[in-house]
Amino acid sequence: MLFIVLFDRFLMAFALAIHIVLASIGMALPVIILIAEYLSIKKNDNDYKILAKRLSIIFIVLFAIGTASGILVAINILVLWPKFMALVSQVAILPFYIETFAFFLEAIFIAIYFYSWDSFKGKYTHLIAGIPIAIGAALSAVLITMINAFMNTPNGFNISNYLKTGIITNVQPWAVFFTPSTWTEIFHVLSSSYTAGSLIFAALFGYMLLRSRDENKSRYYKKALTLFLMVGLIATFFSVISGLQSLKQLVTIQPEKYAAIEGNIQSQSHAPERIGGFPVNGTLKYFIPIPNLQSILATGSANGTVPGLASYNESTWPPLIVHPMFDFMFFMAILLGLILIIWFVLQLLKKNPLSNKLMLKAIIFAGILSVLILEDGWVLAELGRQPWIIYNVMTVSQAANYSPSILPVGFAILAFYVLVIPVTVLAIRKLLKERPLENELVNQ
Repeated sequence: MLFIVLFDRFLMAFALAIHIVLASIGMALPVIILIAEYLSIKKNDNDYKILAKRLSIIFIVLFAIGTASGILVAINILVLWPKFMALVSQVAILPFYIETFAFFLEAIFIAIYFYSWDSFKGKYTHLIAGIPIAIGAALSAVLITMINAFMNTPNGFNISNYLKTGIITNVQPWAVFFTPSTWTEIFHVLSSSYTAGSLIFAALFGYMLLRSRDENKSRYYKKALTLFLMVGLIATFFSVISGLQSLKQLVTIQPEKYAAIEGNIQSQSHAPERIGGFPVNGTLKYFIPIPNLQSILATGSANGTVPGLASYNESTWPPLIVHPMFDFMFFMAILLGLILIIWFVLQLLKKNPLSNKLMLKAIIFAGILSVLILEDGWVLAELGRQPWIIYNVMTVSQAANYSPSILPVGFAILAFYVLVIPVTVLAIRKLLKERPLENELVNQ
């Protein structure tokens, strides 16, 4: 039984780890494509039009694989966590339902946008036709995030009666759109997804620019790279703000998660911010304290009291490993921010940073960091809610499917991901090779 629950968790984590990256790219690419097309019109610069068209090819392939991945994630939820879905289907199903319309909006306008280049009379008409794609992609993320917010701060039904009797009563289906954590989560998910999605392509184009010996290609890569980095820089700024807001909110909505992240065993005022440290025998050791900083950040005052784990039932404590995970994410975010700031300052000073090989290598590293931060953040958020799948309502073990019959399905899903990712990369390379970049740049 324990093995099957562990398998459920592993399979869900594996599928989500891949899908989150695909979803982030699927959100960022439409925005970048639209900006590139706008710049091509505004500046009368065909390099940007070529960029928009070539990114559209990549986007369509990734949209297809992202759709398949999303379906598998949905199957995982249904099969692996049946009791969870039994509750959600009665209380919080509306975001799932509405998300299908967001998907159709995106799919319909992808077809219109991709097959109508140079078909519209108006200068900006084709560009306008692409806006629903970006809206649909973002809306899908918003609606799915609402389900996660419900898991963190459940509402919309009589929770106390459900815990006593197991019966769902007083259902308010629209309440899921306005849980205490909904809009904070949405803000952070959108900003962090745009950060990762744009910087993944910044890393890719930085690599290609580093290898390029062709003057036309180098010019094209630099324009594309500047666009990716600007989107990434703006998204990173909002990601930092939303991340701090999310952490501060945990003090009231999920105090155990907050305490575990900060390494607080006891509630205290004048709480230090603990830098580094590892859990040893249920306490945090080997950290560097910064006096009063935690209380100031969490409450606005050094006298403010922050929660500690000892105030809560030890059986519901999250694993203390979330503290070093948070530190790891924090330091990676600092490195990422420094790279982007250095690039931006050099760009403002007209130092031509994209001609510097060290800068290009740093940008490639920033793309890798953005993915690590994204994954670390999601794992941290989910581990920090343990043992609950729905906070203070249903544990993961209560929601899990214990039937051995799920194992063949699970291995089939694992095989799908293992096979389809390299096939997708090869398909994109083949499609782009059929229209060589050098030919497009020369013939413009």
